[in-house]
Amino acid sequence: MAAIATVTSTSSTSQAPPPLWKPASVAPRQLPSLPARADIPVSSAQCEKALNALLKHVEKVQEKRGEEELLGEQEEKVFLVVGLKQAPKRETHKPVRIPVPHPVMNPRESPVTLFVKDPQREYKDLIASSNIGFISRVVGLDKLRKKHKTYEAKRQLLKEADLFLVDDRVMVDVGKCLGKMWRDAKKQPIPVTIQRKDLKAELERAIASTYMNVTTGTALSIKIGTTDLHSASDLLANLDAVLPYIASRIPQAPASFSNIQSLHLKTSTSTSLPIYNAPLSERFEGTGLTAEQEKERAEKLEKKKADKEERRKREEEREARKKERSATKDGQGRFEKKRERDEEEGEESVEAAAEEQALEAKEPEAKKAKKAAAAPSAGKKASAKKAKA
Repeated sequence: MAAIATVTSTSSTSQAPPPLWKPASVAPRQLPSLPARADIPVSSAQCEKALNALLKHVEKVQEKRGEEELLGEQEEKVFLVVGLKQAPKRETHKPVRIPVPHPVMNPRESPVTLFVKDPQREYKDLIASSNIGFISRVVGLDKLRKKHKTYEAKRQLLKEADLFLVDDRVMVDVGKCLGKMWRDAKKQPIPVTIQRKDLKAELERAIASTYMNVTTGTALSIKIGTTDLHSASDLLANLDAVLPYIASRIPQAPASFSNIQSLHLKTSTSTSLPIYNAPLSERFEGTGLTAEQEKERAEKLEKKKADKEERRKREEEREARKKERSATKDGQGRFEKKRERDEEEGEESVEAAAEEQALEAKEPEAKKAKKAAAAPSAGKKASAKKAKA
């Protein structure tokens, strides 16, 4: 044993441990690099004009609303609406995080709910010990399943917070419990890593960012701020930060802005103000397939054609084996024998009926006369019997 230990220690000091092997299937996906703001064909002057006009319109509407209603001014959210040339093939349930210089919400005024793994009390204590005061509520997975099982309870929970965060370890389970109500309201829980050493910084980054929810439609909306928290310059800075992410994260876009048809700015209740429209010469560029997509499509069609030919060959072989199994010594199958036998029996019955009709036609006239004479004599005998009686 000592010798073995000596050899092991010697080998460990002379050779470095082998590098960890990581298969390609689990290697992290390399995200495309962000283009520079100067390379994006969206005019900053046009964006500034649209934002100023939008804020003036909101101010007029709120003044009129303040005269007519008791509530007065209300917060208006500002969105960037992206029109696509080609709709994404599938919906992305995980929102795309986009960092912005000015947070789109104030967590000390807008409630934030965090879904965590059980036990719930452990994470409540962790948040309290980390001096995190911007999380208004912590909900464990077991509590979510039991107390928020009904539709009414889920709807009430949805109204309680403006932003929902979720521990990335239970993201799938929480999504199953919540259902599509959160997705329809554009409030999908944002995944965060609770195991990080600086938990407060991780949660602050999640709250300070905006998010893009990719659906199967041709229109996407991204929140860039609110009229109460942000000025026109703040909204413009957030817009400039969002545009590079859109150019690189839009689905089915082989190049920057190749799949983008238009960009508009709007609030929750206002009309849309355009800031970008694809040129007429590029209106239908990007709607077709790229070279890789064409190659993939051709391979799929070829594979489908080969599968169809293979099924046809298998069907022919199956029919041939079926005939071979039913074949007899003289080379004819059972079904063919039965059909020929039925045909022969039918021909024989037809021939017998024809022969009988021919014999009746050839019956001698004397025999017919004898039968006719016998008929009256039989009638006379019957009348004589009646007279005697």
